[in-house]
Amino acid sequence: MLISRARLLPGFAQDVEGPVDVLVEHGRVAAITPTRGPGGDIDADGALLLPGLWDNHTHFSTHALITECLALSPTAAPDDIVAQVRGHVRSSRGEEPVLGFGFRSGGWLVPPTAAALDAVAPFPIALVARDMHSAWLNTAALEAAGVEGPSTGFLVEDDAFTAISNLMRSLAPLLDDAVARAAAGAAARGLVGIVDMEMQWAIGAWARRAATRPLTLHVEAATYRQDLDRLIDEGLRTGDPLGELLSVGPLKIIFDGSMSTKTAFCAEPYSNPLPNLSHGRTNFTPGELRDLMARAHTNGVTSAVHAIGDEAARLVLDAFEATGAAGSVEHAQLVSPTDVVRFAPLGVTASVQPLHLIDDQHLVDRIWPHAGSNLFPLRAMLDSGTRLRFGSDAPAAPLDPWLSIDTAVNRTHHADQAITPAEALAASTRSRVAVGEPADLVLVPMTREEFDAGRFEVQEVLATLVAGTPTHLAS
Repeated sequence: MLISRARLLPGFAQDVEGPVDVLVEHGRVAAITPTRGPGGDIDADGALLLPGLWDNHTHFSTHALITECLALSPTAAPDDIVAQVRGHVRSSRGEEPVLGFGFRSGGWLVPPTAAALDAVAPFPIALVARDMHSAWLNTAALEAAGVEGPSTGFLVEDDAFTAISNLMRSLAPLLDDAVARAAAGAAARGLVGIVDMEMQWAIGAWARRAATRPLTLHVEAATYRQDLDRLIDEGLRTGDPLGELLSVGPLKIIFDGSMSTKTAFCAEPYSNPLPNLSHGRTNFTPGELRDLMARAHTNGVTSAVHAIGDEAARLVLDAFEATGAAGSVEHAQLVSPTDVVRFAPLGVTASVQPLHLIDDQHLVDRIWPHAGSNLFPLRAMLDSGTRLRFGSDAPAAPLDPWLSIDTAVNRTHHADQAITPAEALAASTRSRVAVGEPADLVLVPMTREEFDAGRFEVQEVLATLVAGTPTHLAS
């Protein structure tokens, strides 16, 4: 395949002046030469040819399914959500389960109840929070999710994760087609790879899909604590290939909660905390966290540890230091200056989802008034030598790498922590446009001047190639 008349971005490509022709063979860049003019298989006509983009933190199956669910407003009160669900049930005139997504409970003074949704319909109604750290279910949905014993219907943290996973498992026949559609949408945004943090046995789900249809994304499939024994017993290590585009990802550990649910573990107390959770909470003791990471490390598995609060980040970095484990702090939304400088010496990556800064703006100053420039401290992290990787945390935020890049560069909330366009792109890519490199490429309708100015209003990329195969071509 020949891409003609493309322009390359210095620092992300082989050093060739002016428009170039790029020849792709056997999944790699085979040649880059001064252009001979139009006439390639793909005529770039001066567009930028960049390394393909990665989303380093998704829940892809959940994202795929939820994009087809009832959308709930993140600012709606419980009564408004009940009214919306009631209207949806009346208009659909069916008795199918209702799945909703998108509420945010951080501003709610009283947790909602199953009874409020029971009054709408007797069949399952399951509503998932935008950050996925809480779920609101009626009685029928609680039963379908395998929730045993008395329950108010409002679940947080481990209880919510278990319920969501059980519901997802019951909907497995719907997932694969939805995943294929979501992958096509991801390619239209220039994505060539994802780290899938799905809470089920993602390795098995992606292997099943790869057996029936070719994958169109590189996928690094994470594993959770409940399946670590299975991963070890099968002799799998992080990075092991499982097929042409599928490989073993990290062990995902959810150490604390979230900001909007007021369960992120913080040094300062919340002004209006959940009962008995003045500082938020962790899901493990520090000792349990170290033991889990050490076991993974001994067996060649890296750790991707969720830490949103500043106290959680400190304890997670302590665990990396104590165990010598390799991996990442996922989210790193609130990090004290004394901990920012610890990432680089420990070799720990900060895997950040910049769009949460936008999602949380209407709540963060109220819930974390003390945060200041410790909130998403991207500039400070880079200045200290920390390696940044960007993701979306979809479906908690849109699966759109350009929005993440734009937020990191053009943030107005503590703008002193903004970073440059080149730094943001580096956090979203894994290769260069150079001879011998993988042909994971994206052709973008943007000039170098627009890129340098931080203008990322990319509605649709012109072409995306994964291992040399086009996964998206603009019409």
